Amino acid sequence: MYTPKVFQVDDEDKIVQFIKANSFGILFSTVDGQPFATHLPFLLEENNHALWSHMAKQNPQWEDLHNKEVLVVFQGPHAYISPTWYHEPNTVPTWNYVAVHVYGTFQLIDDKEMMKHLLEKTVDFYESSMPTPWKVEFDDFTEHLMEGTVCFKINIQKIEGKWKLSQNHSIQRQKNLIKGLKTVDHYHSKEIAALMEQNILDGMKE
Repeated sequence: MYTPKVFQVDDEDKIVQFIKANSFGILFSTVDGQPFATHLPFLLEENNHALWSHMAKQNPQWEDLHNKEVLVVFQGPHAYISPTWYHEPNTVPTWNYVAVHVYGTFQLIDDKEMMKHLLEKTVDFYESSMPTPWKVEFDDFTEHLMEGTVCFKINIQKIEGKWKLSQNHSIQRQKNLIKGLKTVDHYHSKEIAALMEQNILDGMKE
């Protein structure tokens, strides 16, 4: 990922929290020599060394991936930046956003008990915020569904974090953009405004 130094984030805790909050990612690889992508929920291993997920067995992406390098992209909030918000000449439109790229080696999981553990953890993670969380039961119905499912882990080799929040502009310009973002409801304007405000505060503490 092209990441100018000013937008680069290396804080592991910050990246971990971002992945957990934006865990529906995109798995990129190649199938028959062509680019291929699948949108999937991912669980980050507690030691942050691996991602876990599953996909439909009918999906061709997994068939030739064992021990091969893949890329997973996690997209956070993003918003269009209008040049009118700078209140200065010689400015152009841009886009502010937050994203994390994870590179690693794809590893198939064929142990049935391990598959059950992964699926159970996935359900628990996403049901945890529900008033009455649903629990998976491995009966004949779910066992049948598992036969059409492929589970896998990605052993992480490299993580890149990019917080493009106009850090290459003066604080006053950033504050002007924040005001502008708060006047619209397009994309994730309010979330980007909040992230920019927090970024300014964090910079003042350093």
